Amino acid sequence: MCLIKDAMTKKQHNFEAETGRILELLTHSIYSNKEIFLRELISNASDAIDKARLKALTDTTFLGDDTNFEIKVEIDKKAKTLTITDNGIGMTEDEVHKHIGTIAKSGTKEFLEKMEKAKEGGDHNLIGQFGVGFYSAFMVADSIDVITRSGLDKKAHKWTSDGKSGYEIEETKKEGRGTQVVLHLGEGNHELLEDWKVRELIKKYSNYVAVPIMMQELDTRTDDEKKKEPKKLEMEQVNETKPIWKKSKTSIKEDEYKDFYQSVSMDFNAPLGHIHSNIEGNVSYSTLLYIPQETNAFSDMRDPNKEYGPKLYVQNVLILEHAKELLPTWLRFVSGVVETTDLPLNISREMLQSNQTLDTIKKSLVKKIVWELKKLRTKNPEGYAKFFMNYGTILKEWVYYEQDLKESIAEILEFDTLLGDKKMSLDEYLETQKDKEKTIYYITGKSRSEVLASPYLAQFKDTKTDVILLTDTIDEWMIGVLDEYKKIKLKSITASDISLKEETAEEKKKAETTEKQFKDMLELVKNTIGTDKIEKVELNSNLGDALGALKTADGAMNPQMEKMMKAMGQPVPETKRILELNPSNKLVKAMKKEFKDDIKSKKLKDLTNYAYMQAILLEGGELENIADFVGLTNKFAGEYLK
Repeated sequence: MCLIKDAMTKKQHNFEAETGRILELLTHSIYSNKEIFLRELISNASDAIDKARLKALTDTTFLGDDTNFEIKVEIDKKAKTLTITDNGIGMTEDEVHKHIGTIAKSGTKEFLEKMEKAKEGGDHNLIGQFGVGFYSAFMVADSIDVITRSGLDKKAHKWTSDGKSGYEIEETKKEGRGTQVVLHLGEGNHELLEDWKVRELIKKYSNYVAVPIMMQELDTRTDDEKKKEPKKLEMEQVNETKPIWKKSKTSIKEDEYKDFYQSVSMDFNAPLGHIHSNIEGNVSYSTLLYIPQETNAFSDMRDPNKEYGPKLYVQNVLILEHAKELLPTWLRFVSGVVETTDLPLNISREMLQSNQTLDTIKKSLVKKIVWELKKLRTKNPEGYAKFFMNYGTILKEWVYYEQDLKESIAEILEFDTLLGDKKMSLDEYLETQKDKEKTIYYITGKSRSEVLASPYLAQFKDTKTDVILLTDTIDEWMIGVLDEYKKIKLKSITASDISLKEETAEEKKKAETTEKQFKDMLELVKNTIGTDKIEKVELNSNLGDALGALKTADGAMNPQMEKMMKAMGQPVPETKRILELNPSNKLVKAMKKEFKDDIKSKKLKDLTNYAYMQAILLEGGELENIADFVGLTNKFAGEYLK
């Protein structure tokens, strides 16, 4: 540091090179959220008060008569200043140099590198690290005065700087210990001279600092009333010193929980439920999380691209508005607050991403939310049904991503079924099928109407065996990992080995005879359609009245998943399908007759192609040439009309 000028009462100093570079970056607004400067200054004031309290533990005379700690925030519109005052420990002249005249060498280079990268990468969440929180005030102020007096010194000192040309320190007068920071606001920042704006920032970032933050009470009188009768405005507290999440659950009314939910989520509907806990242990934290019921008109949290996550407080100070490091993406609909004292106050987002304390909290929160949803489904089924209608698809994401918890998550899912008139859980499904084979049957498709048209449902309808209807896009991913539930297999109804009725010896013998009769014809059908499309052709007498149906070979990718992968630009090998024909169907019988009469029959070829195209349509597929199908349909209709 270079001493430029030394007068009797005023000393002027240059900033160190590193300090100057940081100030240059800050004042050129590389930080997109300038309003956090007030959080930093109030946090510094709160720290100074904590130090005064700590000093008083060993020096009972240190506080004197000044024992009521508070932080004052004052606005002077004429002078265009915003002032933050505390009655904390204060600073000596040496401490002024140490704390705000310079930036500690340790970590400064790393901080500068991150600041430079922030220009390109947009990661501007760096303020508060490496002791530079105070300097964020230069983003809104043309110059700053710091008037301070240490509780251990009779002298007071004034530090002044414009953040560019260095700083000056001079002796001054000040009653009592503490620090006063006066911001001379620059052009473009005069909104900070409005009482409502400053109160808004305090409530947003510092509402739960454990020291009263005082401002002059609002004067709601008209200008004429103010002229007629001048009134001395008192100071009033604008923050909550004890946050709701630190209060006893028994002392909080339901309306208070609802009001706080609306304030943190901007959702003006009532939440489905909340999780309020205070955990003490190796990692201590407090939390108040909310599960919504309706969709939020102001922010659709079903969108994975939206900012999500609870507010993160460290030592009563808001560090992150959306701490997505605390919850996985598939819990993005959860809002609220998490606070811990087990993190440093200056922790950065980058540090959060690899922090073991946060990992511990995150795992605990996920389990708590799953448990709470289980309770809510039983306690409030109607409300849960609304929640699931809005957020059920996201819950199904969990099954895919949370492998360790997939069964717990599956327990809170709800599904449409073939026989049910309302959604049911897997446990409820098993209860309705308790007298039947212990298997959970399902069918996938694009819509309810599509899956209900499947010929494979015929035997399930006949035997009154329920089937889960999976029609969400995510279902294809979910069912890929949820192959069993509570040791009971989940099975697609298109599987070739499903027979819900036990065959008699006579029925088995008849089936064997039928297969022999159809064997050569089925081979011809496969070759007619094309061995590049069809792996084999089989008979299935459990298709009701249907002509035929397509199914996927065991272990192969089904057509819905194939389409999804292609839409995502993923290389997908073409999957050969299995065509099943119903030997009881009139058209299949006609095919058999044509085959017996003339294997080169044009009618047989038409019936074969028609059966294949109809099977594609029944499973929601797309035909290569719809005109061919329409032509065949018209031809058969014409024959029928003769």
